[in-house]
Amino acid sequence: MSLPVGLAVAGCALSGAAAGPALAATAARLPGVAPRRWLAAALAAVAFGAVALRLLPDRALWYALPAFLALAGTAVLLWVVDADVRRLPDAITLPGYLVVALLLVPASLLGPVGWAGLVRAAVGALVAAGLYLVLALPPSAPLGFGDVKLAGLLGLALAWLSWPALAVGIALGFLYGAVYGVALVVTRRAGMRTRIPFGPAMLAGAFTAIALGDQLAAVYRAW
Repeated sequence: MSLPVGLAVAGCALSGAAAGPALAATAARLPGVAPRRWLAAALAAVAFGAVALRLLPDRALWYALPAFLALAGTAVLLWVVDADVRRLPDAITLPGYLVVALLLVPASLLGPVGWAGLVRAAVGALVAAGLYLVLALPPSAPLGFGDVKLAGLLGLALAWLSWPALAVGIALGFLYGAVYGVALVVTRRAGMRTRIPFGPAMLAGAFTAIALGDQLAAVYRAW
């Protein structure tokens, strides 16, 4: 990574940290959500940095930066809300679809990705949402329909990047969720039937995949 790109990545991370308190204040307007300014600042710094780390070194992806920064801001809101009230509000998730999708159109047409990227993104959203829908349908399922809608939003962005990014993002979401659940049970902060918020695990998996998805997929294929 060149020095200018590295500085730009650092600048995006710092911009995320600066935006975090405003995002926390927005989330705190919902009943039961605490104004977690420091948490939101840390999450936004990581999310904005992950986006910049993936997009800025590749000139073909520069035009997608606004779309993925919008996704990062939406992700911070959803993380903070889900952690407090175990809910992923449609008022946050559904506008996220519209904003990210609209911003991906010029990103695709101005760069070399073209219409193929938009088609891949739409299919990825359907695949991710469909997988979560199947898992959420049983009456005793630990997933909710908020998770299904979030899966579609994340699938939209991850598939636009690549199919490996989508696969890694979904797999890591389940892995992070399982590790978190086991940790809660081991520390006796939850029981086997306790419902835990799954949105943060999904978001962590997605942004890990945005930053490192293709590399992780290559390592897996090399085994």
